[in-house]
Amino acid sequence: MSLSQGLSCPGMSRVQARIEEIQRRIEWLGGEGVPGSFQGILEKTSGRSDSEGVQPQGASAPGWGKNATERMEALRPLIKAAAGRYGVEESLVRAVILMESGGNPGAVSDAGAMGLMQLMPSTAKGLGVDDPFDPVQNLDGGVRYLRQLLDRYNGDESLALAAYHSGPSRVDRYGGIPPFPVVSRYVKTVLALARKEMGKGEG
Repeated sequence: MSLSQGLSCPGMSRVQARIEEIQRRIEWLGGEGVPGSFQGILEKTSGRSDSEGVQPQGASAPGWGKNATERMEALRPLIKAAAGRYGVEESLVRAVILMESGGNPGAVSDAGAMGLMQLMPSTAKGLGVDDPFDPVQNLDGGVRYLRQLLDRYNGDESLALAAYHSGPSRVDRYGGIPPFPVVSRYVKTVLALARKEMGKGEG
């Protein structure tokens, strides 16, 4: 079954745009594997906010740094707090943020996803996130959503990440990770990033 056959027309273009932007990000990060150190990946993301479908929203927020390394370091206490609040591994949260936005709180994707954890407008609204570009609100909503997905799939990180990428309805429809290469590569890349970050300690 092709992607177009598996999706309804109204949402197909939005989902296709989302898949294409994640595909570009995965290819840019190095395909299915994640070569080099986590620090190296962060350095690689520096200066690329205008590429791969993720655009900065307005001026850079003061205090958030000019590159992904600085941004991720500035976010560390916020990530720690949100991860602790919802019982999600900090390394997993950091990996999702790196994959989704490179730590840019003002990122906007071609598909309309917003902020650090690239919340779609409907998802943000459902989570009570009034300002997706507020790092505190975005992190709280994004980590809470990730917790909900982990609970839904009995702690299975692969299924939770597939649902974060493609939506839980598609994971449920296929009874697992949707059979599209971009989804499996997304899941593998995020998990690889999380393992590398976990090796540094949760700090």
